[in-house]
Amino acid sequence: MKESHGRQPWPVRIRGDGGLILGSGTLLGDRHVLTCAHVIDSSAGRRGAATGGPPATRVMVDLVRLPHLAARSARVTPGGWAPLDGDGHGDVALLELADPVPGQQGAELRRLPLWQQQVYAFGFPREFSDGETVHAVLDGQVGPGGEQVQMTPANPGLWVRGGFSGAAAVDERTGHVVGMVVSYYSDPAAGRSYMVPVETILHHAPAVARWVVGGSSVDEELASLSAGHRDGPAALRIARLYARRSPENVLVIVTGRPGSTVSAALRRAVVLSNRELRPASAGQAEPDGDPTVPPLGSIDLSLDAAGKPPRELAERILEFVGAGEPAAGPVGDLVGAAAPRSVLIDGVDESTDPEELLAEVVGPIVDRAAERDLRVLLGFRGPAIDVRLGLLARRIAGLRAAEGLARAHHRELAAQLTGLPTVPARATRLRVRLTALRAAAGQPDPGPLPEHLAAVERATDRALHEMAELRRRLTELASAHQRLRGLLDAQRARAGAGGLTEHHELGASYRRAHDLLRGGPCELAEATAAVHGYADQVRRALDDRQEGGPS
Repeated sequence: MKESHGRQPWPVRIRGDGGLILGSGTLLGDRHVLTCAHVIDSSAGRRGAATGGPPATRVMVDLVRLPHLAARSARVTPGGWAPLDGDGHGDVALLELADPVPGQQGAELRRLPLWQQQVYAFGFPREFSDGETVHAVLDGQVGPGGEQVQMTPANPGLWVRGGFSGAAAVDERTGHVVGMVVSYYSDPAAGRSYMVPVETILHHAPAVARWVVGGSSVDEELASLSAGHRDGPAALRIARLYARRSPENVLVIVTGRPGSTVSAALRRAVVLSNRELRPASAGQAEPDGDPTVPPLGSIDLSLDAAGKPPRELAERILEFVGAGEPAAGPVGDLVGAAAPRSVLIDGVDESTDPEELLAEVVGPIVDRAAERDLRVLLGFRGPAIDVRLGLLARRIAGLRAAEGLARAHHRELAAQLTGLPTVPARATRLRVRLTALRAAAGQPDPGPLPEHLAAVERATDRALHEMAELRRRLTELASAHQRLRGLLDAQRARAGAGGLTEHHELGASYRRAHDLLRGGPCELAEATAAVHGYADQVRRALDDRQEGGPS
């Protein structure tokens, strides 16, 4: 589907009275245009948060990529008006053209994970009235009410500004429209802007669904609120996981049958955190207002595995992230590498083949959860002791491998730096506990085995999370040491080029820094001070020479 943004026929320019450019829009099908409500409000001179219905005035829509076709007038279609309210919610308008666009199918919208996605937008700023393209990265920060996603410029000097409102935010990789630009900071130094993702658009204008391709971010089985009571502690744990207020990467929960209090808590978290499904009666469900509700948009993908074969779930994940149809054969590595930043899989033990699901879908995801800092919830309808023991064994084996890699890195780095964090050895103790759990599982009366299993699962997850943080820290220290060596060499070359090779004080300062970095393990702070001190001396000496001072 990917097309060059220079050839896509569906970007449009929206004008008001006298030809004044109001903003941008996206042609949908052959007769509709998606844009911002505030763009249409401005055509009637209405500013700020709007109230009531859309203005009765028509706007003109220029088909800028189809110059052989005349402009069309348009007005807001019934059910296509969600004005910007005082809290920054809404700002969606769906227009209907007076005349259709022959032979044009318009843009395709798609729900995609929005963390660190690269996008572009085509707008009409005052100085480029025929259009300009800007590139940005979606950095995960949210705007008012959690409905929006922040865009950070990818190229200095090119940023979203006036004339981009209503422009499609297009995924660089797939060419699908993943959102719509709605606002920007007026300070060019900030460069930040905001878009509403497809889920937000659908929440405010459900009629847009006919132009959305790909699957929903929530399986139908999880897409409605459960009646009755919910389990408060479970709700809080789920919310903390996806709000990233806990160190957990993987949370295992026994939900019981659909309709149980824990199952109700899980479904409530799924629905109220989803930008598209959240009912208006639920309020904005902001995390600061209710600690048992995950932030809006914090769960990328929610799946129900009950009654489904593992490959169907794997293909569902790959399709949702835009990875395309997988080839025949094992897909575990693909799934593990492509899984979205936050995923929920309920009914793991009621898949048609739970063991294969563990091997091909669940296992590859949790293997990378700590390394990629994913948030993964696995729901089991029953205790599922055997399946969970298999998953636990896999995670402990992964911990043991990670500890081995960390120790090897630690030994290598210890030749250069002192004061390194120690590498814990938790895998061995956890394997002993796993052996005890397996022995208990084989007994006629296993006792409080589910509680003990849950405790070891949590301990293993914490150990994996801490090991991933340790490995990142060791990598940071190694990089810092390497940068110091590069800086020292660069300043030495700078001093030589400036004719300071024989400078006595500089020579002594250089030798001290050189001996710290290359003469054996050193303390990083001391080496940093020595290298930067030498760099300052080089700068001052060069300044003195240029000003005719003493050499």
